[in-house]
Amino acid sequence: MKQPDLGKKISELRLSKGLTQIELAEKCNLSLRTIQRIESAEVTPRSYTIKLIFENLDYEIYNSFGKFSYKLDRIAYRFKIRLEQFYKYIIDLFNLKTNTMKKLTILSIPFFALITFLLFSYNSNVNAQNRQTIMNKFEDASSNSKFMQLFNSGEIDSLGMLYLNDASLIPDFPSSIVGRENIIGYYRQLFNQGFHFTNIKTTFKVVNDSIAVERELWAIKTNSIPIITGASLIQWHYLNGQWQIENLMSKTDKVINQEVFK
Repeated sequence: MKQPDLGKKISELRLSKGLTQIELAEKCNLSLRTIQRIESAEVTPRSYTIKLIFENLDYEIYNSFGKFSYKLDRIAYRFKIRLEQFYKYIIDLFNLKTNTMKKLTILSIPFFALITFLLFSYNSNVNAQNRQTIMNKFEDASSNSKFMQLFNSGEIDSLGMLYLNDASLIPDFPSSIVGRENIIGYYRQLFNQGFHFTNIKTTFKVVNDSIAVERELWAIKTNSIPIITGASLIQWHYLNGQWQIENLMSKTDKVINQEVFK
């Protein structure tokens, strides 16, 4: 093991045992200065000294395969770092305000499945009681009947409060609508044109302590068009104790999708 990883590992093991540097030095029959210099990565000790220190810290240098155990630690650490980096990339992928068309291409079904798995597993240590509260708030905020009622009754300003101030909405044309006020204007235009939701059905959702993703099927009609169906991919963000929509991407079906009515 090379410095500074060696020094960090010894320091971690010593602290986990509740030992001071003086106590470790006495156990190993080494000077305090030697332990200090090794932990601070000032020197790289001989293999005998490394073996002696690890033995007194009850750390197995070799496993049954003759490989250094620290290599396993490093692999686990590097995997954690890569996972966190990939998680941040996925979250940025849902930020549709930049490189919109490129990100829409990437957001295919296989990637969506992977995203939902990562979102589900990344923060699995959330306190159960707090998580239940968060889940209850999400169910209330994302209620399909609530959305339909607000839109169909013309309460567009209240509907807009479901969105973050800088939210992004991408309807079925290659142009995003950014900002709550612009989204309110878009929905008000649809309402004034006589659009009316007849059904909204959630087919998939995954929620963690701060991010939620769901897929919905919807049906809408106007005075001139009997029925139109489509699907939406929605990303929610839990901020300041409130769930709000951060990004919404919607697509209209080429033919009527009867799945909405099942």
